[in-house]
Amino acid sequence: MVGIEADILVVGGGPAGSTTATLLAQQGWKVVLCEAETFPREHVGESLLPASIPILLKSGAFAAVEAEGFLPKYGATMIWGSQTEPWSWYFRDASQRYPSSFQVVRSRFDQILLENAREYGVDVRESHRVLSINLDSDEYVEAKVLPAERDNPEEAFTLNARFLVDASGQNGLIARQENLREEDPFFRNLAIYGYFSEATRLPEPDSTNIFIESMETGWIWTIPLHTGDASVGVVVDSVIGSEKIRNMGTETYFRELLASAAYTADLLVHADLKKGPFVVRDWSYMAKHFSGSNYVLVGDAACFIDPLFSSGVHLALSSAVLAAAYVSTSLDDLELGRASASVYEQNYRQQYDHFRELARLFYSSNRTA
Repeated sequence: MVGIEADILVVGGGPAGSTTATLLAQQGWKVVLCEAETFPREHVGESLLPASIPILLKSGAFAAVEAEGFLPKYGATMIWGSQTEPWSWYFRDASQRYPSSFQVVRSRFDQILLENAREYGVDVRESHRVLSINLDSDEYVEAKVLPAERDNPEEAFTLNARFLVDASGQNGLIARQENLREEDPFFRNLAIYGYFSEATRLPEPDSTNIFIESMETGWIWTIPLHTGDASVGVVVDSVIGSEKIRNMGTETYFRELLASAAYTADLLVHADLKKGPFVVRDWSYMAKHFSGSNYVLVGDAACFIDPLFSSGVHLALSSAVLAAAYVSTSLDDLELGRASASVYEQNYRQQYDHFRELARLFYSSNRTA
C-alpha cells in the first residue's frame, strides 16, 4: 500500500486553489496545498465582480477582505467603439443585494485568502513547487514536490493524495503535462501593464469605477487602488504587439499606446510609472476536459478568457465552489463522483462561455465601429 499523506492535494495558492482548499477543509477533508511562491506575491487582476461576494462569505474570507480597506467598485465607465464620451453602468441595476465589489491589490487579496485557508486547517506549504503529477493510479495521485531550499529536481520528494486539485493558474500543470490546452482563435492578444502613482481619478460618482477606453488597436484599463496607485494596462493584438515590443521596447510602446487614448492620457498626465511595464502574452485558452478520475482543474488551470469584463477572479472562485462539491462527492462515492464530473464541467464551461460571448460581441462592436 502506498502512503497517503492527504485526502486532497491542491497545487497553487491563488484564489481558485485557496478557496477550493478552504471549502474542502470545512467539510472535514485533510487538505495539503503546495504553492510554488512565497506570499505576498505580485499578480495582475485587481477588479472584482459582485458575484464573487457570496463565495467570499461562504469561504469565511469576506470579513478580512472587507477590513483591508480596498476601494469599493460600483460599476464601470467606458469609452468604446465610435463613442467619444464616457458612459457608466452600475452593479446596483442588476442586483440590489450585491451592488458593489472591490478594487483589490492582488498581492494582499490573495494572501488573505491563503491565510484564511490556513485558519480552516489546510496544510499550506509555500515555496513548494510541484514538478509533475503521476495519474496512473485510480486510487491516488503521486506528486513530485521540490521545496525552495533544494535546487536540484532530483531532490524532489513524493507526496501522495487521494485526489488532486490543479489550481496552478496559467502554468497549467496538468493541461500542459497531458497536452489538454487549446488556444482560443478569436482572442489572440497580449497585455502590457504597470502601476502608476498620482493618477487622476474619474469624477464622482464614478471615482472608484474601472475605466475602459477603446482605441484603434485594442483597449486600455485603469483601476484605482486604495494604496493611491492605479493599475493601468493595454490589451492589443498579440502579433502586432510582439513586433512593436521588439522594435520599440516595452516601455516606449506602452507609453505610446497610453498617449493614443485621449481620456486615459488625461488621467495620467501627472502620474508616474511606479512598477512595470510587464507583459502577458497569448492568454485565452481552454482545456479539452476539466476533470479525470482523480483530478480536477480549477480557475486558470482549466481556462482563461480575455480580461475585458474582470471575469478571472470570479471564474476562479466560482469553479472552486463547483470543484469542492465534485471532489467531496468523488471521495465519498466513486461512482457518483464519476457522474458528477460532467456536472462540474458543464457548469464551469457554461460560465466561461457566457463571459467569452459577451467579450466577443464587445470586441466585434469595437472593430466595426
